[in-house]
Amino acid sequence: MTDYTPLHLDWPGCLNVRDLGGLPLTGGGTVRERALVRSESPSFLTDDGVVAATAYGLSRIIDLRRPTEIDLEPSRLAGPTALHLPLQEPGDPVEGPWVPLYVGLLDRRPELFARAVAAVADAPEGPVLVHCAAGKDRTGLVVALALSLVGADLDALADDYELTNERLAPRYAAPGADRDLTVGREIPPTRHVILGALEHLRTRHGSVEAYLSRNGLTPGHVRALRTRLTAPSSR
Repeated sequence: MTDYTPLHLDWPGCLNVRDLGGLPLTGGGTVRERALVRSESPSFLTDDGVVAATAYGLSRIIDLRRPTEIDLEPSRLAGPTALHLPLQEPGDPVEGPWVPLYVGLLDRRPELFARAVAAVADAPEGPVLVHCAAGKDRTGLVVALALSLVGADLDALADDYELTNERLAPRYAAPGADRDLTVGREIPPTRHVILGALEHLRTRHGSVEAYLSRNGLTPGHVRALRTRLTAPSSR
């Protein structure tokens, strides 16, 4: 565990909204505030939540859900800044449990993950929101890939990943709660899952950057992502 203090955002209706600003980098410095935000689906937002999210000045909203999910629960932040970039194609199987699930997603559609990370890198100036249904699995993977490219501390990255379990606990515990918010698994994953997925990429491809670069992420995207997400060290 690290001493990273998460920057939770109060967007009424959503429980799992965090600005990744302040997350430490291995070479010193931190992730820049108001650059990358993660959340569950904006379909949960109340009217006040829509106002709060809009006031945050999002420059791009990346929706990783499948089309059928969007049809069932439309985003309340749909508009010209929103991009629909699903990480699965119709008919893709779902493996399990957790590490095989993530590895299957990453290995099956690497070009879709590269496309999502590139969309963070080339967004207009301002905060970029990445979300799926619960903001846990698909969002967790895309955020972890982006943070890995800029040198995020792995313990801090895993700490952030685990926070989703805590934040979503009230929703899962509510009477009649839908536990099938993402892929139909009732036991929420822990830090070893995201670390295992990243280790799989390093073992199979040499690095996260190599995995993404072979599938469409350019050196310009990598430079832009590092400029966007990194704040200088104060040391």
